[in-house]
Amino acid sequence: MFVIYIFLLLSSSAIIDSNGLVMAQKLEAIGGKGGKQWDDGADYDYVTKVYIRGGREGIHYIKFDYVKDGQAIDGSIHGVLGDGFTHTLEIDQSSYEHIVSIDGYYDDKTGVMQALQFKTNLKTFELIGYPKGATKFSLGVNGKIMIGFHGFAGKSLNSLGAYVTAATPIKSELVGGLYGGIYWDDGPNYDGVRKMYVTYTNYLIRSISTDYDKDGQVVTSYHGSKDGETKEFAIDYPNEYLTSVSGTYNTIPEDGVLVVRSLIFKTSKERISPTYGFVSGTEFVFERQGYVINGFHGRDGGGFDAIGVYFKPMVT
Repeated sequence: MFVIYIFLLLSSSAIIDSNGLVMAQKLEAIGGKGGKQWDDGADYDYVTKVYIRGGREGIHYIKFDYVKDGQAIDGSIHGVLGDGFTHTLEIDQSSYEHIVSIDGYYDDKTGVMQALQFKTNLKTFELIGYPKGATKFSLGVNGKIMIGFHGFAGKSLNSLGAYVTAATPIKSELVGGLYGGIYWDDGPNYDGVRKMYVTYTNYLIRSISTDYDKDGQVVTSYHGSKDGETKEFAIDYPNEYLTSVSGTYNTIPEDGVLVVRSLIFKTSKERISPTYGFVSGTEFVFERQGYVINGFHGRDGGGFDAIGVYFKPMVT
């Protein structure tokens, strides 16, 4: 079996809307060019279902269901119905699940797709089809999700391409003191987190500073007071991601102000930081399965009053 990994950034194009903004990136179809060209387009919010019909001779057809502006859109069948098996893949939007990549196999001689395996930010579906004697490919772009598909199909599915875009970030609510200090927001437009710095005393968090990664460059954001002891927690980005921030918040006995009292960080490699600050009061956890943390927002004054995060799908 031949194995080919195709670097798709070299075979893609941008889809531009009427305002000149980039809607999506088109990844060229991989496989044979037999049959007729089909294109579902890129004007969707997300994919809800994938239907795959196949047999010993390859994948017969593929079909996608989409959602646009809250309305379900029943996609077309690409290929023809034949004897074999049918699989339906459910994409759980209630859990913010998205398709992030596809591995597959196609036959160079017949130009027919032989097997497909879809991966989301939450799970990897089983391989569908029979890959024996075929050429392997991988379709996807790191950090982006698939919102539409195109390709070639006749009596079978000959090739498959995709439209990818950046996932909409999820902004958490603030925890801690919701009215003290001044509100700040780093935003969600970073690729990942490289390092966290925490300044704290024996009874509260004074400040956090974050080294973000943006297009391979370090961007540092600082919030709070520098009075106290400062510790660092490094994340080996892009091989490792920040996935969880937890801690406690409580009032300060002397003045009754509600502040963040302790913080703990966890990564995609299950590394856990020491506990910074003093554990006291109400516990909180910012964590979503299949997601990473790529931004912070909060409030700060004399102490670190409140904290919140941004999540984006873990796409590797």
